[in-house]
Amino acid sequence: MQTTLRPFSAGLAVVTLCSFLGGAHAQQSDSTTIGLQLKESGITAGYTLFTPLNSIWTYLIDNDGQEVHQWVDTDPGGNSVYLLEDGSLLRCSDTGSAEGGIMIAGGDGGSIRRFSWDNELLWDFEYSTIEDRLHHDIEPLPNGNVLAINWEFIDRVEALNNGRDPMNLSPDYDNSVWALSIIEIEPNGPTGGDIVWEWRIMDHLVQDYDFTKANYGVISENPRKVNFNQVRGPQGDWIHANSVDYDEINDQILISTPFLNEIWIIDHALTTEEAATEAGDLLYRWGNPANYGRGTAEDQINFFSHDARYVPSGFAGAGNITFFNNGNGRPDGNYSTIYEFTPPRNADGGFDVPETGAYGPEVGTVVYIADHPTDYYSSGLSGAERQPNGNTVICNGRGGVINEVDGQGNLIWQYSNPVRSSGPVAQGCEPGSVFRASRYPIDYPAFDQRDLDIVGPLELDRCLGDFDCSNTIGGADLTLFLSNWGASGITDLNGSGSTDGADLTLLLSGWGSCASSP
Repeated sequence: MQTTLRPFSAGLAVVTLCSFLGGAHAQQSDSTTIGLQLKESGITAGYTLFTPLNSIWTYLIDNDGQEVHQWVDTDPGGNSVYLLEDGSLLRCSDTGSAEGGIMIAGGDGGSIRRFSWDNELLWDFEYSTIEDRLHHDIEPLPNGNVLAINWEFIDRVEALNNGRDPMNLSPDYDNSVWALSIIEIEPNGPTGGDIVWEWRIMDHLVQDYDFTKANYGVISENPRKVNFNQVRGPQGDWIHANSVDYDEINDQILISTPFLNEIWIIDHALTTEEAATEAGDLLYRWGNPANYGRGTAEDQINFFSHDARYVPSGFAGAGNITFFNNGNGRPDGNYSTIYEFTPPRNADGGFDVPETGAYGPEVGTVVYIADHPTDYYSSGLSGAERQPNGNTVICNGRGGVINEVDGQGNLIWQYSNPVRSSGPVAQGCEPGSVFRASRYPIDYPAFDQRDLDIVGPLELDRCLGDFDCSNTIGGADLTLFLSNWGASGITDLNGSGSTDGADLTLLLSGWGSCASSP
């Protein structure tokens, strides 16, 4: 049995605004749309870290939805953030495309920055050129290095030389392919970094289109290789990897590839030179066996995954893989779930290649599904993270809603992000999107001897008359007000049941910036 508070669809804001104009009876002053919305017993004690999508801010809040710390960047997020044990913040930043570059898409970044607890910029490594650009996610390693997801620009000639079907290239993207590479960066000085390890997908291709190329082969006979013509469409961004995680025990890397609806594991124990050989082919893949000719559409379980990560040692399900299964393109409709499965390791911690059929397991476990499945859906972004007590913190990225779910799939905590790229909004407004969120336990070393005094809620006080949530009462609000003349709803500021002259007087009396604006 799950607690369902409200639909979390990406189109909620549009629907809500339409209901306001159509005379809905719910009034802004009666609706708690952002901030803390649910807190029950059994939640994980700790602090939640998140950065609102496309914003310069990163926030740490307590379980009462109160801000206890924040960091401010000069560029918007690009996209993940990590709180390190020393109290510093490791953040992906979007520095924009390089001059002449065309690698611009959702999740783009370009820089990795580390800020001290007091917001001093300690390290700023930029990797954004015409040929390469960081995007989406990073992973801090135990040795102090950082794994990062990179786009590698492959031009038309090189793509065709590797057996790309020309139908899978688009002039809208200069007939290019933005291929996946995973790089390991060793920080060097305040702005430097040495790439000490790399894995390139271009070294691990198979295709059955052009028999004159060296990588020509039967797809189903090469399950450890990636079909260069298995595509979502002809856009340049081929794989769109959105998360990377590290398994220290087995020295392996976990990657989420939503455009192919799969989760991959690769071998980090190899040298860069070895990783470019067949030894560096995929160790394991899961979620969509039709990609390698070992299944059909009916066998697909992964639908646009985000935030694939290992369950840490000592936690319930240790060694399992969890991910946010966004649900795009499900045969039974679009809805999101949190999914968990156990990768079938052999005695050496690796994976046996099946002689026939798909990589196992056939199914996993649904950690969370809404009572009415389509009430919970995020077309992109989002994440899931197991907690020490067995609960799971989940984030509906498009909806901007962060929840904690207990072991039985019940929602026991809910917080809706009150900050957009332009800054905080007032209660009664819709939440801002979030890439994902993480909960850090109260005994996490970063908090030792730190000032975690409560600053207050991030959301602003209600501002009646600010219908478009711009923190200003102005012409746009007046237009919305007049379009609802005579009806009830949000424009009925005095609650008389009808939008009339008395409400207009109230609206005009508050004209200008809201008193709660920053």
